Amino acid sequence: MKLDIKALLAMAVVAGALAFFFLAPTDGLQAAPTPEMTTVDGDAIDPDKLSGKPYMVVFWATDCPGCIKEIPHLNELYSEFGKEGFEVIAIAMPHDQVDQIKTMRSQKSMSYKIVFDEDGTLAKAYGGVSLTPTNLLISPEGKVALHKVGTFNPANIRQLVTDMLKG
Repeated sequence: MKLDIKALLAMAVVAGALAFFFLAPTDGLQAAPTPEMTTVDGDAIDPDKLSGKPYMVVFWATDCPGCIKEIPHLNELYSEFGKEGFEVIAIAMPHDQVDQIKTMRSQKSMSYKIVFDEDGTLAKAYGGVSLTPTNLLISPEGKVALHKVGTFNPANIRQLVTDMLKG
């Protein structure tokens, strides 16, 4: 019996397409995790209060040049859209130290919420984040609308947030 490679390949493609359409979420976007978080100042971030507005989760480190490059853009985004409910939550990686994080916040005038992921729980919750910067833009519906490893395009993020706030 001779195997028909073309027939097997066609069946595999059809099976893969069917699996994608039947197993993918209906709107194509993955739900964002909603872990409880606490800022470096001890303030709790209630995941339920983030619902209904877009927000950004940024995994960063004080020794990451790309992360430091993003800080002014994150400050601008938060300043521009914070009045409308947009939040930026910067999550420092486990290898950082709280005193270094607070010093960086002061030096760079970071105006948004900063969390220290001391034990890596948050990085795991967001899909095993290990590289910085990793940026996630979460839609008002709580879906991951953008997942970018590496520095983001500020104009692109600004447009996405503007569109999300317009509804």
